[in-house]
Amino acid sequence: MRRMSLVLAAILPMLVVSPACKLASRARMNSINRMNEGIKMEAKNNTSAAERLLKESIEFDPTHAKAHHALGLIYLKQSKLKDAENAFVEAIKHMATEDGGPNAEYNYQLGVVIEAQANAPGVSQTDKQTKYNEAIAAYQETIKINPKKYKAHHRMGRLYADLDQPAPADQAFRKSIEIRPKFSPAFVALGHMYIDYGHANVAMSVMDAGVKVNPNDEQMWAGLGRAYFDLNKPDEAIDAYKKAKAIDPEMTDVLYGLGMAYADKRDRKNAVEHLQNFIQKAGDSVPADRKKAATNTIARMQDVI
Repeated sequence: MRRMSLVLAAILPMLVVSPACKLASRARMNSINRMNEGIKMEAKNNTSAAERLLKESIEFDPTHAKAHHALGLIYLKQSKLKDAENAFVEAIKHMATEDGGPNAEYNYQLGVVIEAQANAPGVSQTDKQTKYNEAIAAYQETIKINPKKYKAHHRMGRLYADLDQPAPADQAFRKSIEIRPKFSPAFVALGHMYIDYGHANVAMSVMDAGVKVNPNDEQMWAGLGRAYFDLNKPDEAIDAYKKAKAIDPEMTDVLYGLGMAYADKRDRKNAVEHLQNFIQKAGDSVPADRKKAATNTIARMQDVI
């Protein structure tokens, strides 16, 4: 018995928690509690209260990566893009100390907010390209941590395409599809990129594979319709566009595509009807040259001479 007591006496001092550790643990618990309160406020769409609580969470423990990340999401929702970037950078800085280690989501969200900065009104083309490359770097870091983050591959593909780099864009889109075969946006983006580069035949193959995987996606059918139209196959284009319209009757790309395909077949009635409907529904996001093309085609179809 005396021998066991001596052993315990030797071990017990090693188990004593230092005052500094107790303070650190208490700070983290307080930080977690404030963070959870902030997340609840955000769920109620009270972003101002959520922001205040998350700032308090970080005051309790400035190394709390999850709190920085949660605050970054609030800033992103509030369109405070620079503040969101800083918050995600802080989350990345401290994520190695978190349970579970590095978190790919922090790098991913950093890429998202840098993309948003690039696409903000008034950004010059040079600054946009710089930001796109910064966002790509963030997505590459995301993939290093989690290679199966398919949305990071997809976003990276879109940025490469916008930077006129089709080879890495193709690779990124295809990787996204490989990881998540039913992720329609990757099929659609890859197909449209090939149409833009003058390879509608490749786009047709991509979109055709896409509609077989996900036949209920109107964007996929609309992309297939565009590919057929560029291949001078108006009947097939109309068939694809009709399938898209059955899913979303208000989709402007479909109304425009149907109108132009009917015009190609000299079907005046259907061409005018769909193009007029397109012009009525086309908002500011629709390029002016497309509206002009629709107007000119209507005039040509109405010319009976």
